[in-house]
Amino acid sequence: LADWLGIGPAGLFNFKPSVRPVPLECHIQGYPGKFYCPRMAAMNKPAYAAIQVHSPTKPVLVFVSSRRQTRLTALDLITYAVADNRPAQFLHMSEAELSGCLGGVKDAALRHCLQFGIGLHHAGLGERDRGLVERLYVECKIQVLVATSTLAWGVNTPAHLVIIKGTEFFDARSRRYVDFPITDVLQ
Repeated sequence: LADWLGIGPAGLFNFKPSVRPVPLECHIQGYPGKFYCPRMAAMNKPAYAAIQVHSPTKPVLVFVSSRRQTRLTALDLITYAVADNRPAQFLHMSEAELSGCLGGVKDAALRHCLQFGIGLHHAGLGERDRGLVERLYVECKIQVLVATSTLAWGVNTPAHLVIIKGTEFFDARSRRYVDFPITDVLQ
């Protein structure tokens, strides 16, 4: 960036996350495994545990690399919440308000997940469904939003906790999983 702006080494500064206006803590946890899908599934229980510890009542964004992973991750989070006898812990609206919202939802998986306070966000959702999910999340009616990178690139959503499940995506041209650029991960 300094080169692009024409700034020499004397004017280049690198600030630590701790000096940001809003402090940022970064935790990295590696997961072994050669195969993508089992590795992603192995991340769901630690993701649920991280939500319970670091953001039990505040907004959480979980980024995944595919539409399918939004659904699978959300369903696993629901399973863990049900196992804890707290199925609606991420839902912060009345039954009547929820019923009113669910009536217009076209995507069946989204409709199911919203009942537990978890939203899905990906390019495959209709515009109305995406808009509803964004509104419910910003208004803190749902606490958890599982999304692909489409959310990071286009919507300004607040979060107390951000979980990035994996830093790779399937590249159809090379027919393999490749790492996201570090700039996309840090965004």
